[in-house]
Amino acid sequence: MATTTATPSLGETLDRLARMEPVELPVVSLYLNAQPDNRGKDKYDAFVRKELRGRIDDFALRSPGRESFEKDVESIERWLSEEVRPSANGLAIFACSGKSFFETLQLDAPIESHRLSIGDRPHLAPLTRILDRYPRHAVVLADTNHARIYVFGRGRTIDREELASEKVSRTDAGGWSQLRYQRHVEDHYLHHAKDVVEALGRIVAEDRARHVFLAGDDVIVPLLREELPKELADKVVGVLRLEIRTPENEVRDAAGDALAHHLARAEKVRVERLRGEWRAGGLAVAGAKDVLEALANGQVSEVSIAARLEGNGGASSEGHASLADEVVQRALATGATVHFVEDGAVLADMSGVVAGLRYRPGATPRDDSRVERKVQL
Repeated sequence: MATTTATPSLGETLDRLARMEPVELPVVSLYLNAQPDNRGKDKYDAFVRKELRGRIDDFALRSPGRESFEKDVESIERWLSEEVRPSANGLAIFACSGKSFFETLQLDAPIESHRLSIGDRPHLAPLTRILDRYPRHAVVLADTNHARIYVFGRGRTIDREELASEKVSRTDAGGWSQLRYQRHVEDHYLHHAKDVVEALGRIVAEDRARHVFLAGDDVIVPLLREELPKELADKVVGVLRLEIRTPENEVRDAAGDALAHHLARAEKVRVERLRGEWRAGGLAVAGAKDVLEALANGQVSEVSIAARLEGNGGASSEGHASLADEVVQRALATGATVHFVEDGAVLADMSGVVAGLRYRPGATPRDDSRVERKVQL
């Protein structure tokens, strides 16, 4: 019997790339904005010709590094000419021919600008930013008889399911008959809401959606809220006023806009919390030096970094990793969460980066865990 292998998620791919050990040969990390221009043409060809081929002379003639890089250039150009699907908005390519390593990603989410980095391992800040900025989110769009459940992520529809219940026939009877009919209608609505919530819970778990939006009229949305178990209710971040006939692309756009606002608000709250800890000398450090040191010590639980530090959109200077690359690499290696802050002014007084700590500088994890348990008690 034939078996199928599930395509790894972007998060799984990121984790695997982050576990790569440094190598002596050059590792190419190429990010391209593949959104078409106003004539429907891709805009990255000139960048690839200039920046990628222009770096060949950085390596000594007949050196192993130059030989590996030249083969990478050929492989990348061939893949770009033959394999890119027209719908892709972002491309990420990681290559090191000398180590038989070549990996590509075609993304529905846009990569805002081209970037070429060459180092001893993949540079992962742009990929991490996409994962942070476009988390999977579910939308349940319902009325009292129908429901459509979507899961969106990184600019595309990941899953969809439709449910329908039998419509309740109307009656003109009055008195007790009318009361019985009203109870029948209410029971019908309630059972429909239960079925929708059950399906939503299954889909959210299967597709690993991090956020949920409810959408519908003033009758069904309160019923859905009442039936949500706590683990689902905790994921609900907003209500969208949409009709059941709303086209899928409009649902996706509305949810995307609402999610962006939610993430921006949540990031400000997170940064304010970390700022307070930092100023109080508590469980946070700020600035590149202290954050990188805390990451090296395995102290960091979460990092917020200004998106502007992720790169300047061109070839990185001499192939060196940006601050964001260093932060991301160390964070992924130690299980810390990375958040990119689009509004850099929020982090201006902390030099663009702040980190929450698992334990205070100078303390051991056990010391601080005892303190935290005592506070909780």
